[in-house]
Amino acid sequence: MVAYSHLSMIAFVILGLSMVRLMINYSSLLAKNYNDDEDDDVFFYWPHTAMSVITFFTIILFWWTSYPLRNLEYFPNEGWNLFTFVLYLSVPFLFFMVTEVIAPQIEEHRGKEVNLKEYYYKHHKVIIGLAVTLQVCLLANLFVFFQGELVSMKVVGRVIMLCIMTPMIFSKNKRLHEIGMTVFFIGFIYTCLLYTSPSPRDATLSRMPSSA
Repeated sequence: MVAYSHLSMIAFVILGLSMVRLMINYSSLLAKNYNDDEDDDVFFYWPHTAMSVITFFTIILFWWTSYPLRNLEYFPNEGWNLFTFVLYLSVPFLFFMVTEVIAPQIEEHRGKEVNLKEYYYKHHKVIIGLAVTLQVCLLANLFVFFQGELVSMKVVGRVIMLCIMTPMIFSKNKRLHEIGMTVFFIGFIYTCLLYTSPSPRDATLSRMPSSA
């Protein structure tokens, strides 16, 4: 039996719930701009929207890139213990926490006008702080589960993202956040493109028998 098939179930449930939470909150925000009440519109702010988009697609990316772990020759059952299990779960846990705070809950804005710029700067320490912690855990996952990626642009990209995002936790400077989020978004697109190219272990993996 492949241990990952059992251990990953709770992780993917949490990831699915995170995506659902984000979709529900954004659907309710979008709906406010298309109802008959002129006093409860939503004013979007692009750094906040960019952060939400990055969060949503990073969930998909994590889910997608976890697939090789089901192969015993890629990551054997012996590699799993309480530490590696908790480390792997830390990413879904943090995704769920980010999606809980990144967009206002429906109950918070029912019948009210919503300014997402104000919301972003009111909660930026928590939003960016969780995002930085998430990046650290994603790096740790690369080191433990995807050792063929240790010397790659994927690691370099995440380190650069950490350097850009960390000062944003402690400052409300609009220019810093807008420039930082621009670079972060470009870096995210670049990371996505890297995941569409072969990794150092892809050639080995392609020669492995199926572990299904």
